Amino acid sequence: MKPGDLVRIIPDEYDEPDRYDGLVGLILAEVGHQRLDPLFRLLVNGNAGWIMPESCLEVINETG
Repeated sequence: MKPGDLVRIIPDEYDEPDRYDGLVGLILAEVGHQRLDPLFRLLVNGNAGWIMPESCLEVINETG
């Protein structure tokens, strides 16, 4: 995963199943790590405040 990739947000085992249903985002930057899992800043519905771990993301469309 890298900035510019379009991703689908998928819930982990602790989230409510419908919490992120249908949400997609654009990766803006890698911002750190959480237990060896890279964290990414996402643009979701016009809001650039989303930070999600790689384990909760699925690439829909990769950039070049």
